[in-house]
Amino acid sequence: MIDEVADALAGFAASLRPSEAEARAAAAVARALVAPLLADGLALSAVDAGSFAHGTAVAGSSLFDVIVVLRGSRPRSPAKALETMLAGLETSGSPAATVQSDSLVMTADAATGTPGVRLLPAYEHATGGGPDAPGATAAAVWVVDAARHWVLCRPAARGVLLSRIDIDGSVRELVRLLLAWKHRLDVPVSSYYLETVALRQTLQQPSFNRLWDLCWVWEALSDAGLVPVPDPSSPSLVQPVRAAPRLAGAIEAGYPVERAASSSRGAINAYLDGDAATASAYLRALFGDGFPEL
Repeated sequence: MIDEVADALAGFAASLRPSEAEARAAAAVARALVAPLLADGLALSAVDAGSFAHGTAVAGSSLFDVIVVLRGSRPRSPAKALETMLAGLETSGSPAATVQSDSLVMTADAATGTPGVRLLPAYEHATGGGPDAPGATAAAVWVVDAARHWVLCRPAARGVLLSRIDIDGSVRELVRLLLAWKHRLDVPVSSYYLETVALRQTLQQPSFNRLWDLCWVWEALSDAGLVPVPDPSSPSLVQPVRAAPRLAGAIEAGYPVERAASSSRGAINAYLDGDAATASAYLRALFGDGFPEL
């Protein structure tokens, strides 16, 4: 039964991947949105980021993220950066985008199946002699985190780290399953946070089995709470990644995390007992009726 469950999880994770056509369509929409900002000089550059760039996107749920590095000095308020970017899009006559928390979002096109696109404002980090500017920050930019604070980020570093530790694709598979759970239940927790937790677990402990990996993530989050965790791909390597904008959001997300920990442990127990029907029931509680029968 071990291979049966492992194969079911692997197959389900593979079925969640957006098609190459969907990814290309989303990338084309993103390029069209960003092009006027670059042409007008409002933006200096644009970098693909997030789940599509990392190979962890969930079809029908994940947005195509682009970090847009804006010209000028970083404003105190992230809202000001969003206003600047939105004004630039409106002036250029680009399709309508809406302000959602820390980003501008163009929703998915159900008619064509094109995923939604999210533009995240960023600013160059001027390296100097300050305490927050070690040599490793040379390629860093300021972005807005889940708590709407400006934090330093190296957009390329996360992808490099993921590629180095994910030799067989199992880490991306784990992240995609966590994101599928998040999107299905609308859990109010940052996708970047879940990805960071999965990366940290992989760095601390080699993968044993996908079901155990999932259970360990959820049990660790349930036991410790959704506390900030160090970002292993940040310029400082210890910059905290926050789960939600406010403590109340992290507390709210704690309830589905506890249920996920309980369900995944129940699936493991049934799995060890050779009870495929019960293991299936627990896994469907986590991922929905789309999860294959064991």
